[in-house]
Amino acid sequence: MLGSGFLFSAAIFSATALMVVAVATVILPAVQTRRRIADQLHAEGIRNRRSLEARTELTKIAARRPVDAYFKALETGQPDALEAKLFRAGFHQQSAPAFYAVIRIGSVALGFVLAYFILSRVLPPQLPAFLPFAGAFLFGLACIVIPSIALDRFENAQKQRYRRGFPDFMDMMLTCADAGMSLEASVERVSNELAGTHKVLGIQLAIMTLQMRAGKPLRDALRELADRIGIDEARSLAVLFRQSEELGTSLTEALRVYSDEMRTQRILRAEEKANALPVKMVLPLGLCVFPVVLMIVMLPVILRMKGVFF
Repeated sequence: MLGSGFLFSAAIFSATALMVVAVATVILPAVQTRRRIADQLHAEGIRNRRSLEARTELTKIAARRPVDAYFKALETGQPDALEAKLFRAGFHQQSAPAFYAVIRIGSVALGFVLAYFILSRVLPPQLPAFLPFAGAFLFGLACIVIPSIALDRFENAQKQRYRRGFPDFMDMMLTCADAGMSLEASVERVSNELAGTHKVLGIQLAIMTLQMRAGKPLRDALRELADRIGIDEARSLAVLFRQSEELGTSLTEALRVYSDEMRTQRILRAEEKANALPVKMVLPLGLCVFPVVLMIVMLPVILRMKGVFF
């Protein structure tokens, strides 16, 4: 009883501490951001937040927010692996690493408390008293990987969004290049156009545009873009631009060939998913549909045989 009371008190203390940290790292910055947005709308002369002008301005502010967060993170130094991973997963806030660490600690504490609560009531009382503690401790340590798995899933989802929007980016770049625009101007124009249809890719292109305005060469900006979004298509594009500059070939023709390749890869990925669909449907059909069909077919036979055999 003493151990259960201590764990209950520890759980309440941990939940209270997590709530305080959540308020300090999430709720207060969100309130401050909302207040700054309201001040910006008032400065623009927009009084109604539901108007079309307000919606357009809010969309622009939402698109600038991750860009500002990225450059603010660069002011303190080069982002480490965790910050880069969080940014690729779509978490652009400066408090994201601290909040991620709090979530990992909370997962361990919650897993330990739940496991001990269950094991102390499931295991027989004849067993040694340290077994529930040991099992709960091991389960709590295992729960530390849950936030990492969730972060990997968020990152993969963001990569899929980047991958869906990259062929459109290449087509629009080719159109701008055929119209006679420079590559820097093409990137800036395409980033503005993609902000509405492919928002996450448009944010990355906006960061790339600002880097080129600051004097960074296009090849370096493309390489950093590939590192930020983490997909093979962007890395191949960066290599393509570098080779075109070194060999002196036409960038427009290189873009045209690479755009056709991107379109072909998108079709191949769609065909791959379509071909994998029958295999994925075997298990739900076997568990849900086949028993019902078997019951419908066999029930009349069983009813006819009822008077003969049993």
